[in-house]
Amino acid sequence: MQQLFFDMTIRTQGKSLVPIEDLLMSEIRTRSLDSGLLTIWCKHTGASLLVQANADDDVTADILSFFEELAPKAPGRYRHKPDQPDNAPSHLRALLTQTQISVPVCDGLLPLGDVQSLYLFEHREAAKTRRLLVHFIGERLPDVTKMMVM
Repeated sequence: MQQLFFDMTIRTQGKSLVPIEDLLMSEIRTRSLDSGLLTIWCKHTGASLLVQANADDDVTADILSFFEELAPKAPGRYRHKPDQPDNAPSHLRALLTQTQISVPVCDGLLPLGDVQSLYLFEHREAAKTRRLLVHFIGERLPDVTKMMVM
């Protein structure tokens, strides 16, 4: 059993759901992760993580619309007066979702359902660079180069 920590950086284009499973799969392959558990931690209060359907673009559009209604940018509505008007609603949206997700790795793959995706949910209007801390605990594939006999 091994533990491994690594960072991932994701550039967003403002409010959106950014699929991250391809980036995670790239890290899984690069780091030879075989079987175990990935815990992904979002290091921001204006973004969060989701497991959600990817069947069509209307799903993500509905999620974005729902959160616009639930926590709208509305001057005078919120008590804390940040330097940016979307600060308070972005914090409330993150509060209602999650800042960490745990997902298994099985035989070097993420066993997502047929229509599931992992998303970074950007709540801010402006483009941002987001950092995720990933913790893996489990088994890695053996390094075959060390096992080769010359």
